[in-house]
Amino acid sequence: MSNVEIITNALTGLQETRALTPAQAAALQAARNSIPIPDISFSQLLIGLVGAGWITEAEGNGWLAGTLPPPVTALINSLPANQRFAARARALHPSVVIRSDPLVNALAAAQGKTAAEMDAFFQTASAL
Repeated sequence: MSNVEIITNALTGLQETRALTPAQAAALQAARNSIPIPDISFSQLLIGLVGAGWITEAEGNGWLAGTLPPPVTALINSLPANQRFAARARALHPSVVIRSDPLVNALAAAQGKTAAEMDAFFQTASAL
C-alpha cells in the first residue's frame, strides 16, 4: 500500500499528489474497498471518456456512429476469433457498462489505467 495518494480530476486529467501517513493510507484503502462502483450507461461512458481526455471528441463521435476507437479495435482484434463478435457487440451497443466487465478491464490495462483510476472514472461518470 502506498503512502502517497494521487488524485486525478476525471474531467481535466490534472493530477495532485499528497503524502499520507500509514494510518491515512490504510483508512483510504478501507474506504475505497467499501464504496460500491456503479454501472454506467453508454452515454455516460462516452461523455466521461471524452471529458477525461481518454479519447478525443472525434473518437467519441465516431463511436456514437459505430466506429470504435483504434485501441478498442486493436484489443478486440487481439482476442481469439470466437470471442471477437461478442466483444464488438458489447463495445458498440452496451445497454450498461459494468466496471468488472473483462473487456473494460482489458481496455483499462491496455491504456495503463490503474484500478483506482477506473473506480474514480466510474464514480465520476455515473453522475454525468
